[in-house]
Amino acid sequence: MSVPKSTPKRRDGIDTMARLMVQARIELANKGVDSFDLDAVLERAEAARSSLYHHFGSKFDLIYTAQLEELAEGLNNDNLFFRFLAETSTSEEEFFNKLADLMRATSTKEFVEFRRRRIQVLASATQNDKLGEAVRVAQVQGNLYFAETLEILRTRGWINPKHDLHTVAYMIQGLLIGHIILDFSHLPELEEGWVDLAMESIVNLVGASEKFQTLAKASKKKTKSQ
Repeated sequence: MSVPKSTPKRRDGIDTMARLMVQARIELANKGVDSFDLDAVLERAEAARSSLYHHFGSKFDLIYTAQLEELAEGLNNDNLFFRFLAETSTSEEEFFNKLADLMRATSTKEFVEFRRRRIQVLASATQNDKLGEAVRVAQVQGNLYFAETLEILRTRGWINPKHDLHTVAYMIQGLLIGHIILDFSHLPELEEGWVDLAMESIVNLVGASEKFQTLAKASKKKTKSQ
């Protein structure tokens, strides 16, 4: 079977789409949906308005596509990192200590901004059926992968959840994204307690030994004293 050749025109089109997507994501990160400046995006991407309409259909379709790409990329990165922790840890203790370090990192500015953008995508998905379906597919696939990682931990005997792993995966995801509520409250003095409670909740959800709650807190105190 012959393979269609990639013509210069086709390559130019792909390059234009890529530039528009990069600049759209930068604009969303800096300005958000409400203040999204399409002219600025076109200028930085060195693309004509006609190219936008040809490749994406409209300004809003460009925004939705950029949001979906960011969500899918974020979910994938989360899953790959969690799988990396599971596969590289040599003991239950090591895994949960690494997880505790990760949970403490969720209070940093970078994670706050990450949650803000993810919530923004989910909010947009409630207003757009096409984006909503794409987000649904990304979430379903992402949480299936997360549940598979939990299965790896269960096979090793490190966790023993009382509930369906797929359901547990969704509960943990909900817990992590729910951190946005504390972000909006601007109460940094509660962050430390939130991490403790989040770790305790995760340990209980996955059915890990209670001793890892103590280990996580001990690790935290040691970090603060250094």
